[in-house]
Amino acid sequence: MSAMKWRDRLGCLLAAVLALVTTSASAADGGSTATYRKIQPNDVIFIRVVGEADLTMERRVGPEGTITYPYLEELQIKDKTPTEVERMIRDGLKGDYIVNPQVTVDFKEYVKEFVNVNGQVNQEGRIELPVDRKLDLLDVISLARGLNQRANQDFIQLTRQGQEPKVYKYSELRAITDPAKKIYVEPGDQVWVKERVF
Repeated sequence: MSAMKWRDRLGCLLAAVLALVTTSASAADGGSTATYRKIQPNDVIFIRVVGEADLTMERRVGPEGTITYPYLEELQIKDKTPTEVERMIRDGLKGDYIVNPQVTVDFKEYVKEFVNVNGQVNQEGRIELPVDRKLDLLDVISLARGLNQRANQDFIQLTRQGQEPKVYKYSELRAITDPAKKIYVEPGDQVWVKERVF
């Protein structure tokens, strides 16, 4: 490899490292954390409006999925993400109260959410859903320590409240590379792996 190509490659590597450090520093400064989890009753959220101490506060979500907030009265935020709530508050404050409000919303506390995995996996039980990313069927099977030797890999059943159960093949799940097409789980889902017939 020529010296010039080596310098180019080294420059790209340094740029990538610098970008990573900058991103980490931005997160540490208190920027809104990307989250896929939806807000539920009894969660506690922290609302921050830059430069507005009176509008920066914690709020516990009530049993009906609402919070009260200055100027905006009652907001229905159940099943919304923090990003969606940021937009609600920003739009509500903008114009009448603040010219260009900068709002961040993050979880302070949250009620844990789970899916249940049963059947022919190496560790049956509840899998806690993280706040910062979505889990798909392969993720929860992996967290259940994988399929055991008795598993029917052509029969992984996902049951969701209010819907008919759906059956997937392990090989088909592994073949999905597009994140938009993955089979993501939701709180309360039941995953069951059937035993194969010998």
